Amino acid sequence: RGGLLDVFRLELNLAKEEAKAMGVRARLVSGGGDGTASFALFILFAALQADETRADEGLADAGNGFIWTDAEMEECFPAIAQLPLGSANDFGNTLGWGRKYPGDQLLGFGSAQRASAEAALQEWISAVLDPASRVTNFDIWGIMPEAGEQSCDFKVCDLAGPRGRDPKVSIEGQKQLLMKEAGTPVPLFACLYFSAGFGAYMTARFQINRRKRPTHNKLEYVRQAAGILTEATPPQLNRNLEGVRVTCGGEPYFPPRSTDGEGGEKYREVGFLNINWQAGMAHGADRALICGRACSTREPAKFNDGKMDMYRLKLTSPLKNPSLMYQTDKKAGMTLTFEGGQGKGLFFQWDGEARFAFSPSGGVFSINVRKILSVPVVLGPGYDPRITGDPFPENEAVGFRFMGESQLDWPCETANPQVCAR
Repeated sequence: RGGLLDVFRLELNLAKEEAKAMGVRARLVSGGGDGTASFALFILFAALQADETRADEGLADAGNGFIWTDAEMEECFPAIAQLPLGSANDFGNTLGWGRKYPGDQLLGFGSAQRASAEAALQEWISAVLDPASRVTNFDIWGIMPEAGEQSCDFKVCDLAGPRGRDPKVSIEGQKQLLMKEAGTPVPLFACLYFSAGFGAYMTARFQINRRKRPTHNKLEYVRQAAGILTEATPPQLNRNLEGVRVTCGGEPYFPPRSTDGEGGEKYREVGFLNINWQAGMAHGADRALICGRACSTREPAKFNDGKMDMYRLKLTSPLKNPSLMYQTDKKAGMTLTFEGGQGKGLFFQWDGEARFAFSPSGGVFSINVRKILSVPVVLGPGYDPRITGDPFPENEAVGFRFMGESQLDWPCETANPQVCAR
């Protein structure tokens, strides 16, 4: 009755039992760009979701809303391996599975090249399935309502407009941004990074102009970035991050050194890293004085230390930090508050997916992000500890777990802010 999802569920249960008999953890290959991991998690949860109307078909609630018990979720939840098929492929590169799909760089022509590419892919799959491949934990962050609330206080929509260098249209003699109802998206799992401001606006414009080839996509990002820097700010946006405030653990983080929340207009972006790659170029490391940035070893952004690595950027920030190294601050969670008035909002992005957030009443709204899950991932032969550090924290068992003081704090449908603009 459930179509392909039922087929996937049957295979998932078979894989669980087979892996238990072998004494290993099942693998799930997520093939695509950087946003694919959150979709893969969504499909996993959908397949494991209980349905009491079909209890006689094996979909009875195990007491946690799923058909697997808590112990089965922790011990048998598949470990994710990322097959890099996108443009930047930050996730696959971070886990050691490569920045390009297997066989991309092989030379040759015709059937010989296809045979070589097939052999490279088979070798990649064999490495994923190898019981000796290392498995570790991976932090997943999510957008959640404020404490005590059942839903978020903002809505989201997608940027519309014509393809090309500038998506804006002229209305009553003024260049305006057009918005459209957001499609039904996956829950807001932030696996890799999150930001508000320049990068999110650029990503939203890119989504209208997505190309077929990775190289063309990268050039499109450059074109859209140049457009933002040279065009006037549209009326739907504030200047840079004006009206944005960020707190972490109840303490002010952004704008820095501000007692009244003013100064955001000097900055173009604020956000955090979960992995230590962004757009195939940028890394993060703990904040340090200028003399220590180039000549000292600093703690990098890590994907399983329970901390988000917060950063804030001005247009001139890359000039102060060598080799596109962000100055980061380890925090346990963040709340971004926006105050812009009627008709105003801001772009935010997670893992390369952008949306426009706003309040229909023009009131103040907040985007709260905290750690919601820990999931197992498979490390590839190309994992580089120099970039992300030791992937095995002391005294931490590998396994799936929800994060929160109680089950009431776990992510749920009502926590999803995707009440789309109409």
